[in-house]
Amino acid sequence: MLPPIAIHSSPRFSTWIWIPDWRLLIDAGDGATQQLGYKIRKIDTVVVTHSHRDHIGGLLQVLNQRGEAGSFAVAHPCGSRSLPIIENFSHKFNPGSSRQAIWHKLEEGDEMPLVDSQRVLKAFRTRHYLDDDVAKSPRSLGYSLIWRKQKVRPELLELSQKELDELRAEVGREGITSQVDEKWIVVGGDGEPLNVEDVRGAKLLLHEATFLYAADRDSGDEGELVGENGDIEYSKSSTPTHGHVHSTVEEALRVAQNAEVSDVVLYHISTRYTDSEIRDAVRNVAKTLDFRGRIWPVLPRRVYWNLLAEKPTWDG
Repeated sequence: MLPPIAIHSSPRFSTWIWIPDWRLLIDAGDGATQQLGYKIRKIDTVVVTHSHRDHIGGLLQVLNQRGEAGSFAVAHPCGSRSLPIIENFSHKFNPGSSRQAIWHKLEEGDEMPLVDSQRVLKAFRTRHYLDDDVAKSPRSLGYSLIWRKQKVRPELLELSQKELDELRAEVGREGITSQVDEKWIVVGGDGEPLNVEDVRGAKLLLHEATFLYAADRDSGDEGELVGENGDIEYSKSSTPTHGHVHSTVEEALRVAQNAEVSDVVLYHISTRYTDSEIRDAVRNVAKTLDFRGRIWPVLPRRVYWNLLAEKPTWDG
């Protein structure tokens, strides 16, 4: 059974995801502490997907308020340029609580324990910045939430319980079991469609879907290009070298289909759309793709406290 998920995602303003069973906060957009209230004190780990303002605008307040309850972990992509600056500043800004944060710089493939030794967070590389260089440290990451279990070795499954007990007495528990990683949740952060192999096997995929349709990329907003001097350029007449990329509803659902994931949360959907436009687009695209599963779009003006308890927009 999938755990409760609280989430708010309003691109350019604020995105955060709180998974209480894993004591995990993913991203910390503006207003996260106000909306989460005393739930902040239950956080063991904060992980950041990338350092855009709508994902870290509330991070300093999280550091201060969570630090009042003792030490906790903060992790981010090791190639981030902004987060080390925030770390250094936080040590001077209300240091009594902010210094309770233990910072970690993550490479793709790095793991962190969550809650206990069985629950693990694993980082994978994503592409959000157009000028990303795969030969360099990642500036954006997605995360898999893994439940690491010891299960009876496949070749021993046909043995009776009595035979298993006798074998365990002879060779020990380690001799009859092997480690199995169950991928419960994959969260991609912002960026282009995720690599299918990073998603495969997940019980639930949280994938960004900034644009309802590919044609909407021409309308500016989250699809802006940033010129060499830092100014925003809205012309699409030339191939961009700076800026960032996002996904569409169709791209996100194709990733889920190809990875054989049936439960999908679409978030980071642009505020340009109305709630009814979002629901209609999700249904239209899912019908066109003959998507077999459930889809929950995160409406950008709402805070959800148990998203998966709500009726999905698509259940095909």
